[in-house]
Amino acid sequence: MAKYKDIIAFCFLFSISFVFMSHVVKTVDPVLSTFITYGFAALFFIFINLSNFTKLTSIAKNNFSEIIKINISTLINTFLAFYVMLYVSPIVYIIVFFSGLSFLSVLFKFNGNKLKLSFTLGVFIFSIITSVIISDTAIGRTTAGIVLTLISTFFALQYMNKTDELHNNLGVTVSQVLALRFFLVIIICGSYSLYDSSFSTLKPTDLLLLMSISIVGSIIPLFLIQGAIKKLGASLTAQFTPFTPIICLVFMVLIEGTIFSTLEVLSICVMTLLLFIQAKYLHRK
Repeated sequence: MAKYKDIIAFCFLFSISFVFMSHVVKTVDPVLSTFITYGFAALFFIFINLSNFTKLTSIAKNNFSEIIKINISTLINTFLAFYVMLYVSPIVYIIVFFSGLSFLSVLFKFNGNKLKLSFTLGVFIFSIITSVIISDTAIGRTTAGIVLTLISTFFALQYMNKTDELHNNLGVTVSQVLALRFFLVIIICGSYSLYDSSFSTLKPTDLLLLMSISIVGSIIPLFLIQGAIKKLGASLTAQFTPFTPIICLVFMVLIEGTIFSTLEVLSICVMTLLLFIQAKYLHRK
């Protein structure tokens, strides 16, 4: 069991960070939340690359177009991850995100395997049905939340594909990509927050919570997921991530006191099982 500790910890931290994100957007503007959370993460990754800063600037200069694309996809993905919490609960985002990520990945890399495409499409459709069942907001807001989640998922996939190219083709490390990933977040979200005077309404407790989300939801999980991939391989690591909906459900009950009906719990359990089967199917050798 010890060899699985990294990926298990990742699932727990990933889930709890979204529960906290749902809480913080009730009092802090999503743009400011995005700026503080990911700006802090950017400073951390820049700091650990200071000893090799020349290499970092060289990567940025020689791959300017790719870095810009990574920054654009990151800006949209990270902002929407906060903004969507104004419309739906964290568990809806997680369910749609993971099912949508698999479906879009198969769709954009379609190689004629209609069975694989049909299976991921079926899981994706069921995730939408599940999201409607468990959502605690009106159908209009739920629909908006699902659409925003899908946009966030699309750009998350673009980020993953672009960084994968940098890793495989140029040998760029994870921390180097992360040090170059958040500049547009800092510039655009920071400028807007200053223009909107959002900082003046920020409470010390909210700032502490956002910094905690940055550590728990960004910095530590990224190291954990890389550690898991190194120990277990990408295939086995991917088979653990579908358990995040169940973990998120538990944290929503314990932290927010959310009450789920029997139908909702059953739907989430079935969705988790389908995501698990899908992960094994898509990553089998």
